[in-house]
Amino acid sequence: MNEIPSSELEILLTHFSWNLQRLDEVLKQEKSDYFKSAALQRFGHTYNIALKIIQSYAKSKSIPCKMEERCFETAVQNGWMKNQPEWKEIVAAFQQINQKPQQNTESIYSKLATYHYALNYLFAQLKELIEH
Repeated sequence: MNEIPSSELEILLTHFSWNLQRLDEVLKQEKSDYFKSAALQRFGHTYNIALKIIQSYAKSKSIPCKMEERCFETAVQNGWMKNQPEWKEIVAAFQQINQKPQQNTESIYSKLATYHYALNYLFAQLKELIEH
């Protein structure tokens, strides 16, 4: 096992929690262009921190996951994340909102609550594993 300082994982958990809360808040706002854009941006931040914590926790358990797709696959295989929505869909949504110009934003926005639920499940699973 690679030794990852527990403080690093705890900090990542804190950041993940904060981003999930902000995503939840923005999803409850009116569906104006401003708040839709803010929600997509917050999804991007939440995705990035989710990826970082999966990589860090996997590394602490000597599980390789350098590439995004492999990390989410690892999370599903280890029960840290459910496969609904399919993790490939979440990765694709992140990639699409980071293209210039952004693609499929309305479709992705309509699925953000589902993605939030999936990422929140990931958070709860990792929190339980890290804190015990």
